[in-house]
Amino acid sequence: MPRNPISKLLDRRRPLRPDAEQALSLLAQLAEQRPDLADLAATHAALLRVAFRDTPPVPQIFLDSQHALTKAAAGIPLLRGESLALDRGWLRDRYLELCAALVGRPGAHVASAQALTQAVRRGTIDVHGLALDVLAGDPGVVADHAARADLDAGLAATLLRWTLLPLLEQVALGLQPLREQIDWQQGYCSTCGAWPILAEQRGIEQVRFLRCGLCAGDWTSERLLCPFCGSRSHADIAYLYEEQQEATQRAVTCERCHCYYKSIATLTPLSAPRLLVADLATLHLDLVALERAYAPPA
Repeated sequence: MPRNPISKLLDRRRPLRPDAEQALSLLAQLAEQRPDLADLAATHAALLRVAFRDTPPVPQIFLDSQHALTKAAAGIPLLRGESLALDRGWLRDRYLELCAALVGRPGAHVASAQALTQAVRRGTIDVHGLALDVLAGDPGVVADHAARADLDAGLAATLLRWTLLPLLEQVALGLQPLREQIDWQQGYCSTCGAWPILAEQRGIEQVRFLRCGLCAGDWTSERLLCPFCGSRSHADIAYLYEEQQEATQRAVTCERCHCYYKSIATLTPLSAPRLLVADLATLHLDLVALERAYAPPA
């Protein structure tokens, strides 16, 4: 059922979450300190104001401890195979609002965002269906649908991630008591099965936590371990960094699978909005890794 236009207008007037406001301040600082990232920071800010404007309709999920332990022992993410009643109308509306935020920003992405808007309105792109496919373990379906419709596959997937992150963040938080009971040994997220967007080296002990790019969930990981292929060899694991940031920002690479992820030092866990800011602030590590023929996992 379409949402009332007046309700949408009232939604836009609601204040952002405090952690989202903090993320906006960090984006402004980043744009000032790194003029090369100013345009991207402004685009992130526009998307963030939409994505974290309100609390999404969080679906209920019922998992008992024994079922969670059984799934974890088999390496199955908690949400995989579970019935998740996502709000179809909310997903479509939020995706369209994110498209509109991009259309309102100058840049080469405007035409692509307009094309995605039309595809969603025509039903060529079913946001709800794609979200369920991603949670079922088929993230490549987004790019496939976009490519068949002659749309920007990368942008389609990115906007779906921005749509889902605030929603799945709340789902992951609700599953936190169960996640604390399981011994998760996989490189992908224990909640939704997505790959980590980066790692946090937390506190004085510098315990490594991998952070999910789809639900912002976290799980511990060994230092000498590639989350993508499982290598524990000293000969495989290496680091890329700028000399002045060696202790706080690194790209961790693997010679076996030629994948990489980024690692940053933090005192406490980053909120979902700040996670997106940290990902942008370490873009230079992505560029260095890509130049040296490393890549994120497929």
